[in-house]
Amino acid sequence: MFLNVLFPVIIIIVISFMLSKFRKIDPYNLTVLAIYILTPGLILRSFDINGSVLLQNFLITLLHLIIQSVVMYLISRYVASFIKLSVRSRYAFILLSFLPNTGNIGIPVIELYLGASASSYAALILVLTSIATQTYGIYLVSRGVNSSESPIRNLKKSIADILKLPLVYVVFVSIVLSMFNIKLPQFIREPVYGLGVSALILGLIQLGIVLGEIKIKLIPVKFVVAVTIMKLIISPLIALGIGILLGINGTELKVVVMQYAMPSALYCSILATFFRLIPRTVGISVFFSTIASFVTLYVLMEILNLF
Repeated sequence: MFLNVLFPVIIIIVISFMLSKFRKIDPYNLTVLAIYILTPGLILRSFDINGSVLLQNFLITLLHLIIQSVVMYLISRYVASFIKLSVRSRYAFILLSFLPNTGNIGIPVIELYLGASASSYAALILVLTSIATQTYGIYLVSRGVNSSESPIRNLKKSIADILKLPLVYVVFVSIVLSMFNIKLPQFIREPVYGLGVSALILGLIQLGIVLGEIKIKLIPVKFVVAVTIMKLIISPLIALGIGILLGINGTELKVVVMQYAMPSALYCSILATFFRLIPRTVGISVFFSTIASFVTLYVLMEILNLF
């Protein structure tokens, strides 16, 4: 399982990590490419392959995300208070605990582990969590930096930001096409599928490059350990419990648990750097949770194989 699923992912990340040590590569440009071209291609590909199944699971998956987000928010807020974090650190901690890494590592690992149909469902979770990332994620960072500013004002800014991105419109088009069982014509399908597959690889390359740029000096041990436990242990357990309560089972339940068992999202580091919300601490947390995840994901896959 490790060699067939996790090792190929590790190889791509390590090669990209090493490249970043020898050549200066701007990960921001890779982010723009992923957001505006590759991820839309991945979403269209997923709905074209398995649109009817995705539509059937849309509402239950959205409900799962909402409950998961509320529970993780409450737990992370309590933990942040318990370990006595500052205001800025508290919002960064909640951000790292809340945002799932469903794209950079999630979809490639799930496609290797459970196949293309499972990765299509994983892409649906990516779509929904991306909306949460672009709204509530930005809201959390804004609150951490500008805690005195109106929460409603921050939320309005977040909604305006997401409406500038192609994600919402691609999802809408994909849902309409799936509702009427319209498949992409061959001359469109080929490039779209190519972009979708490229998104999987670029996500891993981007992760390796960003991890390579993180300067690890003094490690905030208490913060990093707490984030890693929240992401790699608490989050999948909560996802499993909520999934069972909502009646999700089979491959779909495995996908849900795997997606919420991924390490802290790369996007957290991007947001923290852009908004200057303790970026070094956030980056170190992403780095160590990513390293630790290769152990926890392997253990989790072995457990899920028993069911």
